[in-house]
Amino acid sequence: MISGVILAGGSNRRMGGSMKALLQLDGKRFIERQLEELSTLCGEIIIAANQPELFEPILSNQQVNVRIIGDLHPGKGPLAGLQAAVAEARYEELWVVACDMPFASAAAAQLLLELRRSKGEAYKIALPRIAGRLQPLHAIYHRSCKPIIDQLLDEECYRMMALIELASSAVGEESLFVQQEIPLNFIVNVNEPADLEKLHGPVK
Repeated sequence: MISGVILAGGSNRRMGGSMKALLQLDGKRFIERQLEELSTLCGEIIIAANQPELFEPILSNQQVNVRIIGDLHPGKGPLAGLQAAVAEARYEELWVVACDMPFASAAAAQLLLELRRSKGEAYKIALPRIAGRLQPLHAIYHRSCKPIIDQLLDEECYRMMALIELASSAVGEESLFVQQEIPLNFIVNVNEPADLEKLHGPVK
């Protein structure tokens, strides 16, 4: 079993203050789409969010085990959310996604999980590289990353890529997902209204 993590603690400034996790696509909120997908692979799901009251009404209808936790360093980005999740997770491995990724893919996560495990204990992270860019916000993390995360935050370094640079990481190249016929849209994220318009027209 692994833990699923949805990072939903951002300020949403570029979305005009609208909570990205609550945006809708094809009649479902992003968070609902992600909960459905993560539940196929994860024994528990953790939502790292600093406004839990926004999610509680949605979670009342969920069958999967879902918990909401707050960041230890609120406002310091996804690395702070990951720190809180690693500390609270019941399982050694965590599938982590950002709340603004409506096409999160269990098939892609399973591939990354197998990739990390195939490397033995030497690798703490498995993440994809799509179109030449590493994607740390749809990735597998082992809880042994925690000391590095703690150190970075103590040093006021809040970059996810700093963690990738310091921790041993297995990289799933684009060709790996293509060979398995896994759509590459799992890395698509919605930062601003224009991104959402590309998916289904103007924001209502």
